[in-house]
Order: sequence, then structure tokens, then C-alpha cells
Amino acid sequence: MTKTKIIAFILFSLMLVLFIGCASEELTSAKLYIQQQDWDNAEIYLVKALAVEPENPEIPYLLGDLIYGKNKDWDKMNEMFDKALSLGGDKVILQGGKVGDYVAQARERHWATIYNKGVGYFNEFRKSGDGQDSPILQDAIASFTTATEVNPNNGQAYGILANCLFASGDLDGALDVVTKGASKDSENFDLNITAGKMYSTANDKESALIYYKRAVGIDPTNSLARRQLAQMYYDVGDKEMSLATYEDAIAKETDNNLKADLYYNLGVLNMQLGDFQQAEDNFSMAYDYNPNDIDALRGIAQTFENAEKWSRAEYFYRKLIDIEPDNPQHYRAMARVLLRQGDTDKAQEYFDKSKEM
Repeated sequence: MTKTKIIAFILFSLMLVLFIGCASEELTSAKLYIQQQDWDNAEIYLVKALAVEPENPEIPYLLGDLIYGKNKDWDKMNEMFDKALSLGGDKVILQGGKVGDYVAQARERHWATIYNKGVGYFNEFRKSGDGQDSPILQDAIASFTTATEVNPNNGQAYGILANCLFASGDLDGALDVVTKGASKDSENFDLNITAGKMYSTANDKESALIYYKRAVGIDPTNSLARRQLAQMYYDVGDKEMSLATYEDAIAKETDNNLKADLYYNLGVLNMQLGDFQQAEDNFSMAYDYNPNDIDALRGIAQTFENAEKWSRAEYFYRKLIDIEPDNPQHYRAMARVLLRQGDTDKAQEYFDKSKEM
């Protein structure tokens, strides 16, 4: 035997000793079968070993990962993992790691494989343009459902599964899934946002409010969550909390574009409450923070026009014309509000300009 082969044999022997360690005859046999990838006999002897060493967490861990996980028997896998953890999550096994770490890594490995497959299906569905009966969408639903079985405490799969079910037309199923996921992973920001949207779609505003409040509690800096929460307060009739939530979000926001969006939404809320002066002030602040946001500026002008505040609408349509002097829509809008104010000559002038473009 060459020196290289001798060294390799010694290293293999050392690894085998470390793997087997001081164990019962049954566990030793099981590990030898694992080395040989003889999974049927490995399972037989691991079960026997568990009967002989019922307090050894390594055995249910090996059964869960290498036998039941490999066979995709997720219920038995989780049963063995839970048993291993109950015998001592902090106990050191195998190559020196803790039981809890080994179990977490194994669950994550199995979960990620299935979850990523589901993401692939879902992305393919979105690109396909297929309808709610798409078989690709059903494949995504099946994959994400399995992912929730593999790791019931990871909320990530629940959120996208709920979106898949909603896309398939099953709102009730989506609500069940997102509620279950949020109960298991209550600190998952995205999952709580999804739950809020789902319940809002189902017109259950009170439930939606609960999840949006939870999301804001998880990430108080997220302006989208605060905007959703403020609107939901308004929808349930709590106008004071709605205003306070917007004002708090504005005070904490540092990004000018996002701050402009918040001011705009606050202005819309002021309009709904009939506070037109405050609405104009907030719309002006939105414009000051982001004067290049044409859509927001158009929204401001249209909001005042819809509220029959003609002079205010005129002010913002003039700003739109200054920014986009070649857009005929702005001139037609100016013609409308001038006509409402009785200035027919000027209205006709702007209408004629719109036709020339």
C-alpha cells in the first residue's frame, strides 16, 4: 500500500470512528449502513437503536434527516426532529454540533429545495399569462403547500402560497393559509402585510387592521406599512388614528420621494374629511418634496377638480402645463376648470391649444 493510500485510509478510519463514536451495537450497525447508503437497513437498525437508547437525540435526528426526510415522509421527519429536540436541543452530537442546530439546518435544507421549486413554478406562471386554472399554478400551490409541511414555523412559504391560492380564485383558502402562517410566524413582516391585504380584499377591515398594526410594530420605519395602516384606520372609521398614523410616518420618513407620497396620501385623506385647506397644504408639501412626480401632481389637480375646488385645480393644472407644455390633456383639463369658473373665452383658448397638439 502506498503512503498516500495509507494516509487516506487512516483519515477515513478516523472519520468513521468520529461518526460512530461510543454507541450501542444497533447504532453502530445503523451508521455502517448509512456509510454504505443502504437506507433500508439503516432505518431498521436506527429504529432498533432508538429502542435501546431512547434518550439519545442523535438517533431520532438521523431517522428524521436521512431516512424520513430522504423519503419525503414529512410528518415522520418532523416527528423525529421534535423528539430529538425534546431529548435535548443543546446536546452535542455527531461532529460536535448541537441537536437544535442540526435539526434547523436539515429542515432548512429540505424546505429550501421545495420552496425554490415552487418559486420557479410561480415565476413561470406569471410569465405565461395563463389564467387561474393553469397547471403550472397548481404545481406552485402543491410545492408551497409541501414547504409549509416541511417547516411549519417558517412563514415565508405561507405568504406566497396565499398569493397563489388567491391567483387561482380561492380567496377563502388564501385567508386560511395566511392566518395559519401568521399564527406560527407572527414576527414575519411580509406575511403580516400579505394577511392585511387578503383580509382587506375580503372586506374584513377589522382583521386587516390587526395585521397592519402588527406589521408596523415589526418594522416601524416601513412607510408602505404605515400608509396601509393609516388607510385601514380610515376605513374602519377611526379618522383621528388615520391622521395620526400618516403624520407619524411623515415625521419618521427620511426619503424625500416617500415623504412626498405620504404627504399626498394625507392630502387625499384631508379631502375625504372635507378639510380642503389642510389638503392643499399637504399636496403642496408633496409637490415641494418631489416636484418631478407628474402622476402625483396630476392626482392633486384631479382631486381638487373632483371636489369642485376650481381655483385650486387650476393652480395645479398650470403647474402641469409648465412641466409638460406639450401634453394636450393638461390643456383640456384647464379648459374644463376655467369653464366651470365662467371664463369661457380662456377655456376655449386652452381647448383650441389641446386640439393643435
